[in-house]
Amino acid sequence: MSEEKKAKVDHDTPPFSRLFVICSKNHDEDDIRAAFGECGNLQDVWLVRDRATQEKKGICYIKFEKASAAHLAIEKLHGETIGSDSKPLKVLLADSKGQNRSVAGDTKPRSRIFILISKSTSSDEVREIFAEYGTIDHIQIITDKKTGDSKGCAYVKYEKPSSAFLALEECPSNHKAVIAEPRVPRDSRNSMGDAGNVGPMGGAMQMRGFDARDNIPAPRQMDDHRHHSYNPSYPMVEPPQPHETISKFFLTNFSFLQM
Repeated sequence: MSEEKKAKVDHDTPPFSRLFVICSKNHDEDDIRAAFGECGNLQDVWLVRDRATQEKKGICYIKFEKASAAHLAIEKLHGETIGSDSKPLKVLLADSKGQNRSVAGDTKPRSRIFILISKSTSSDEVREIFAEYGTIDHIQIITDKKTGDSKGCAYVKYEKPSSAFLALEECPSNHKAVIAEPRVPRDSRNSMGDAGNVGPMGGAMQMRGFDARDNIPAPRQMDDHRHHSYNPSYPMVEPPQPHETISKFFLTNFSFLQM
């Protein structure tokens, strides 16, 4: 692929569609394309070389057209061998540009989606709609704690991340599907008080106005050196109003964010 074509590829759109692969120095681009191309449309393959010697370093980056294809490649090819070389591959999600590597949870599987539904929709009806994208582990319809009535939203947890991303890409648009961030460890939630419960019923979400990684409402004027901003190219929904139990916490500790 020419340098001109490579320059036109947006490696962060859609999010989670680029892979970092530890392979063999004997693998060439044809080996990589033959193996990974079976999982979906490839937009770019870059075998990293030593600048001085041009010798291959045994690592490469692979950009897929869709995030579901990238996750399918992880599920199918991680630990497998390709071509004539016997070295097993290590297939990982690549960091986005500007991503903070120290953020906990970034490498955890994203296999849940958050959806909007009618308040009269049952779990069985949700399963009927979303089972076509992959095997569902469980469904959680969000309900009012006092009345037990549906709030018109739900989580759908799949067995595989590729199924969650496929559902995100192909489900009816009225569900406003978004990928739910991996669950925050209990110790981390406790250390932040009620702040760990940001998002629908405690799920840290990639939602407009919320910083999913920091688990606090994102300020309207985002400073890149202090916070990670949401990716505007990703499907978003408007955030819910903060729960009463965390309102005092935010007003006391995060008044500078101008909620």
